[in-house]
Amino acid sequence: MVANIKIPKTGKIGRFANNVKKETNSTVFQKVMEGIEEFESTTDKAKKAKWMQEAIKRLENTVGREKSINIMEKCGRECFNQHKWHKQQVMSKAMSIEEIVVKFSTRSFKLRIEDKNTIIAEYTRCLCHLVKQTEAPFPTNSYCHCSVGWWKQFFEYALKKPVEVELVHSIISGAKTCKFLIHI
Repeated sequence: MVANIKIPKTGKIGRFANNVKKETNSTVFQKVMEGIEEFESTTDKAKKAKWMQEAIKRLENTVGREKSINIMEKCGRECFNQHKWHKQQVMSKAMSIEEIVVKFSTRSFKLRIEDKNTIIAEYTRCLCHLVKQTEAPFPTNSYCHCSVGWWKQFFEYALKKPVEVELVHSIISGAKTCKFLIHI
């Protein structure tokens, strides 16, 4: 039972646990975190991904898809905030949208300008070390809203204004790429 074990406080799993705890009640928290001791005791990344897949199912079944998405977006925003080098890179100087797109496109993901109001972010591989080793597609894309939150925080920080981010599809849900539309 969750009450008898140490819940992770750091890293992606710590952010997940903390946000579930803050945004739900103790009954939901305990249900979602069932089996966390198995997650913590293994080094097998496929088993960790399977536990997270099941935790997301439990979360959605308990609080619904909308609240699950909200929780995952909060995880992503916190993830961005904990990686100070992202902030330093974004804020090293004032940058135009074009400069941001060039500077932050990497081997792992590409940014491109679709039109004056939309940037596309696309990954050719899952970038989340917590779930990228999944052996079966996630039945829902709620988990990937962590990246939605990350991109929101990134562009809101860079542009100093609210943005909307739309998840088009994700690798762990069975697509060939992860694709996001950033509406600026």
